[in-house]
Amino acid sequence: MRLWQKIFLLTLFLTALAVSAISLLLLARSHRNTLLLAKEKIQTVRDSAVAELGHLIQERKDDSGQQLLTESDLEDLFVTFCLSSEEFRKGADGATDEAGSDETTDEAQKNDIVIMPLETGIFSAARLPREAGSAATVLVEKEGIRRISTYTTAFWEGRFYRVEVSGDVTDLFRQFEEDLRFCQWMCGGVSLAVATVLLFSILWLTRPLKRLEAATERIAAGEYGYRVPAKGHDEIAELSNHMNVMSGEIEDNIRKVEALAASRETFIANMSHELKTPLTSILGFADIMTIKSHMEEAERREYAAIIAAEAGRLKALSSKLMELVSLQGAELVLRPVELGALVERAALALSPVCQAQQCTVQRDLEPVTALADEALLTSLVMNLLDNALKASALKGHGRQIDISLKKEYDKAVIKVRDYGIGIPGDQLEHVTEAFYMVDKARSRQSGGSGIGLSLCKAIAQAHRGSLRIESREGQGTEVSLILPVPDTPPSE
Repeated sequence: MRLWQKIFLLTLFLTALAVSAISLLLLARSHRNTLLLAKEKIQTVRDSAVAELGHLIQERKDDSGQQLLTESDLEDLFVTFCLSSEEFRKGADGATDEAGSDETTDEAQKNDIVIMPLETGIFSAARLPREAGSAATVLVEKEGIRRISTYTTAFWEGRFYRVEVSGDVTDLFRQFEEDLRFCQWMCGGVSLAVATVLLFSILWLTRPLKRLEAATERIAAGEYGYRVPAKGHDEIAELSNHMNVMSGEIEDNIRKVEALAASRETFIANMSHELKTPLTSILGFADIMTIKSHMEEAERREYAAIIAAEAGRLKALSSKLMELVSLQGAELVLRPVELGALVERAALALSPVCQAQQCTVQRDLEPVTALADEALLTSLVMNLLDNALKASALKGHGRQIDISLKKEYDKAVIKVRDYGIGIPGDQLEHVTEAFYMVDKARSRQSGGSGIGLSLCKAIAQAHRGSLRIESREGQGTEVSLILPVPDTPPSE
């Protein structure tokens, strides 16, 4: 069962229950008040009858001159009174209407008066009947007719008499049953009307939930770019906005995962290719040397030199790969390092290669101390100098490399600038990816493998620093290494 169906049924049930309960309570209260009014009328008739009988007895005694009426005289008087009780009841009911009642005399005309003596034997207070001095009102049902009966005890001429007045209230109960059936039909009609209005209201209010359901199905099917139309400022609109934010995050994460998977595939393919190339050369020339039984010394030396060069290239490539892999997730132990001396040592280590290629290195170094892993940072600087040297060699002229070290606020900035071939602007963001080469043929010709800058970036990030590359095609490249410097000078 769906949520809107549960809400609909629960609300309908509570509405029907409330309407029925209120209607029944009001109807029961009205019926009770009507019965109470009928009871009070009958009691009024009873009390009036007792008072009137007492008055008639006194008049009869005054007319006859008797001090005490006989039992037969009282019986004649009672019979006469009961026969004429219709006119009395009309008068009693009229007196009640004048007191403020809105009822007609029809119900009073149905009242019956019964007077009967109570056997007490010899008059004695000790032998008074239990009914003496008591009054009661009861509801009696017989053969489908309901009557309200009230009685009291009166003492006349030395004897106790029971005066009982009863009235037919069957019509009141019949009217109550008719009203009850009408109330039931009305409750059913009101519940049906409420159900209709409630159904359309819930369907209209839950339309945004339908849109959310459709949106989740589309997103689950792979449409991560789909967004839920959010209208208004209610909870559903907020939920729609959160859904859109979530789908945007999912879309970004999916793209990142896909890009990561693609880059890993490219990395593995490039690594396989880079390892295959020197291995093919080594195996090829080794086979030639094995097959040829007679080989000139010059030819043997040439093949051996090629094998050695390719083996060296394979060793450098594997070393860089191992170094790159070891940096992933590694926590470095950083110690105070004087960066100026480190850069100077790296430049001196490459000076023979620079002299062989007739390339000069201009230094502008300030004394700056930072926390670093000296071996890794030296490898980073040497990689930057090596890349600058290769870029300058590929251009063929203007072989000069500028290297500087300055402290800028709380950062140490090492810049390596060459005036080589430069990097196209659309490829700058890819040059730090493993095995990525701007010009694969020329890079391999100069001994490049496409790992140097990716290794430099990994070392910089391991030092909580960053690598910034600026280049213009044909004018050279400037690579900046930015490292944090502690506020207080680190101690050894």
